[in-house]
Amino acid sequence: MLCASIPTISTPKEVSLPFYADPSEVEKLLREFGVEEIPGELLFRHDAFWLTTAKEMPKGVKIHAVGIRLVRVQKIGLKPTSFGLMFLGPRIKNRRVELTREELRELLLGHPLRKPGLPQGYVALSLEGEVLGCGEVRGEVLRCQIPRARRQELLIVLAQEGAVISSAGKMAVKEEKVETPEDVLKGAILLEERGKAFYEHAALSAQNPGVKEIFSILAREEERHKEYLAKAFAEFLRTGKVTLTSQPVDVTSAVLTLEIKKEIEAAGFEAAAIYAGMALEEKAVAFYAEKAKTAPHELAKLYESLAKWEQSHLDLLAALDEELRQRVWHDRGFWPF
Repeated sequence: MLCASIPTISTPKEVSLPFYADPSEVEKLLREFGVEEIPGELLFRHDAFWLTTAKEMPKGVKIHAVGIRLVRVQKIGLKPTSFGLMFLGPRIKNRRVELTREELRELLLGHPLRKPGLPQGYVALSLEGEVLGCGEVRGEVLRCQIPRARRQELLIVLAQEGAVISSAGKMAVKEEKVETPEDVLKGAILLEERGKAFYEHAALSAQNPGVKEIFSILAREEERHKEYLAKAFAEFLRTGKVTLTSQPVDVTSAVLTLEIKKEIEAAGFEAAAIYAGMALEEKAVAFYAEKAKTAPHELAKLYESLAKWEQSHLDLLAALDEELRQRVWHDRGFWPF
């Protein structure tokens, strides 16, 4: 049994479970994935088992979705949904297939992968520990079962992330060479220049007015940072010292206004660009923070200031990403999660 875990199956009085939609089969499927506990009630509705926190359905209200569609009931048995596996991701201990980025890309493009030794049937596809959706193994062949629209979104994310990783590789200065304020300032100016180019491209490509405005603001922020660093660099060449007097400001509340929130939609490119921008900022924050741990006092202060600058951008993008996540739930009618 699945601990306290597997809730009682609830069904509307007018609906009876078909013979192939047995609650014990749902329990069996979840046990195969190593899921010991699920947060909510299982409800059978429209040939699927849904996960919901609702104790009962409101009357007189048309509900598009009662929660998360966890398992589809098919003629040949039960099939876990990609969204359900994503939601249960941290609880899934078995039947996880960890993929490389190239393997994931091939699967998303519809290409089968030969991977001997995998359990037969449905599996959870994972990248760097994050469950992304459903796959199926037959024999030694793994195929993607993620819905087509979601595949396109993931392909965009992979493409944007690949560009960021490539750019980060080019802009990363080897650790043993970053020893002087001059080296740091040169690398930081280059970092801001590439960040500006990325955000300008994202602003031009974004269709959503709210997201376009935010990317434009971030591009201007990177330009402002670059100009400040250029002045610091000139001062260093003139005096041999580095002075950082400007403090980063929290732009999240000022930029992510109610009006912009209303304009935000979870479109594929915007979501992918935000994800890629977060990856860019995370790498910058991590780089500067790591250097601050081992650098001499003057350099450590410089690294810390640069890390705070980039952290303010990361905070903004994280807030925007969360807004998009909430909008996905709202737009797709998930209730009551």
